[in-house]
Amino acid sequence: MSGLKRVLRVRDGLAITAGIVIGAGILRTPGLIAGHLGNGWLILAVWTFGGFLAGLSTLVLAEMAAAFPKAGGKYVYAQEAFGPVAGFVAGWSEVLVTRAFSGAIKAVAIAEYVVLLAGSGSVPWLAAGVVAAFVVLHTGGLKVGTAFQNATTAVKIAVLAGIAAAGLSAGGGAGLAAAPTVEHASLLGFALAYQSVAFAYYGWEDASKMSEEIKNPGLALPRVLVGGAALVAVLYLMVNLAYLAALTPAEMAGSELVARDAVQSVLGDGAATFVVVASILILVSSTNVNFLGVPRVTYALARSGLAPTAFTRVSQSGTPIAGLLLIGVVILALAATGAVEWLIRFMMLVAISVDLMVLSAFFKLRRARPEVPRPMKTPGGVWTAGVVALLYVLALGVVVATQPALALGGLAILGGLGVAGLAVVKSRT
Repeated sequence: MSGLKRVLRVRDGLAITAGIVIGAGILRTPGLIAGHLGNGWLILAVWTFGGFLAGLSTLVLAEMAAAFPKAGGKYVYAQEAFGPVAGFVAGWSEVLVTRAFSGAIKAVAIAEYVVLLAGSGSVPWLAAGVVAAFVVLHTGGLKVGTAFQNATTAVKIAVLAGIAAAGLSAGGGAGLAAAPTVEHASLLGFALAYQSVAFAYYGWEDASKMSEEIKNPGLALPRVLVGGAALVAVLYLMVNLAYLAALTPAEMAGSELVARDAVQSVLGDGAATFVVVASILILVSSTNVNFLGVPRVTYALARSGLAPTAFTRVSQSGTPIAGLLLIGVVILALAATGAVEWLIRFMMLVAISVDLMVLSAFFKLRRARPEVPRPMKTPGGVWTAGVVALLYVLALGVVVATQPALALGGLAILGGLGVAGLAVVKSRT
């Protein structure tokens, strides 16, 4: 068995961050968000709020990531602050829910766009082929995965910048002509829209999972996390402005690929076909990071005794093979459902709940572990972290209040993980 290798640079980390975040969210959810809100200004407001919260969260997480640069990311900080049961819940919820669900959503979206391009085909079978191809790719090791990531991330940023430029230069601002009204601003509409926006931003912290493979992590990780979140937020706002410059919210509502519709309205069918091809490349890049990050989480869980020891085995090429195979199987099963919006809503309920716990670890670690060196400290300290925690509580409260059945499902999953974590921890003593 060989260990994890420090081979990642800051630019690799930025590519991983942008790669995991920019994908199905900005391509697949704008049609859902427009349907829920129905007004361009409210659409921009919810995207701005999502970017603001992701940015503040990044500042809080960056301090913990620099202080505890271990493989596994958020699971590490939960365990350091609250013990192994909390670490178990954070780690396994990410493996089995947030990352597995997001991987399935992306695989389905890739399949949908291939069918859109080809004019025919089976979405379930194409999605299965996508998952199998990524499993095979990542048996080649971290260098193969990151080289692929760097190239595809550069392409996706260029494409989204091009879409933004086309919409902003040629569009007439149709989507921003109407002021918001009371009927547009329903609490349920905001909750559903925010879940989609939060999904689009989700992954801002993903590079922290590879802390043991990043060179000089104390300095590099904060740059990767903060820089990646800022890059994504600016790009997302530009792209949504472009959508609204070219289309009204009614024209966006229900679309599986608003980027295609926006470009088609200003540049014609040829450009629209290019956008579909580019969207597939963007999703391929984003899906790649699911298969990069999750095996490192299972590796870290197993090393702490919170997963079977098979997950600690790393191939000669640097890949935790058991974790790779597990995430491949789970994503494959979820992709077979094809229920994109339900997967997004359930995933984000669990993700917001777990992230609230993880970000709350900031307070405990500041108080209980003051001796740990902190190469980067959060600007504003506990005040910034307090604002973040309050915003998460408010967002979670709105989601739970407006979707009680979904909340019960999320509670069952998190409660089950808690019970399993207690059993595993007791078995070790």
